[in-house]
Amino acid sequence: MFELDLQYFGGHGGGSNLGNGSGKSIGIVDQVSVMLHYHDSDNAPYIDDMSQSASDMFNEFSEVRGLISDVTVATLTGADKTNTLGFYDGSTGVVSLNDNFTDIDKMNRVYDASIKSGYHPSRGNKSGTQAVMYHELGHALTDQIAKKLGISGGVTYTALDKAARLIVKAAYKATKGSGGTTAWAKGISGYATDSNAETIAEAVSDYFCNGNKAHTRSIAIVNEMKRLLKNA
Repeated sequence: MFELDLQYFGGHGGGSNLGNGSGKSIGIVDQVSVMLHYHDSDNAPYIDDMSQSASDMFNEFSEVRGLISDVTVATLTGADKTNTLGFYDGSTGVVSLNDNFTDIDKMNRVYDASIKSGYHPSRGNKSGTQAVMYHELGHALTDQIAKKLGISGGVTYTALDKAARLIVKAAYKATKGSGGTTAWAKGISGYATDSNAETIAEAVSDYFCNGNKAHTRSIAIVNEMKRLLKNA
């Protein structure tokens, strides 16, 4: 079973704790803006998918455009080199994917294994690269909502965590959920049960990959995000 991480963290560089309170950290050796990766023609389809995913997000959620400072490919160390597909750095506004997967077919293989196990939602007719990008951009969108609503972080929860909890609770209520939000989130994916922030990121990926065929819970989450942005 492949259970690859799609993470966000509160600080830049190795040793910074993940914002979801998991206690994990990401070891980063280097980060390169995607525009500089066109020197290798073999990477072009991968970079194109990263760029297209960002464009898709910006077209539907123009509010997040100003929050993203860069999209990069990162060289990771240790277990992160093989276990982490991407991350969002809330302190710098950088979205990064792991350069160990800068191959469309390789990313598709590992992502499809995770879909088969139920760990991630279907990628529809999108590539695994796009699915990962949508996920990380989902974290950025949640972060933007927190800023729009004036939510501040605390010792235990970041502003992003607090906004995520608010969004998930509203979507849970809108769909007349039962059994608690964690059990409800499992209807989206296994990884969606990790935290409210991951519930949203998985829902955003599901929504952009599958459109009106996405899970009703994913659509409810995205609709709530749109409502909050409109009324903020």
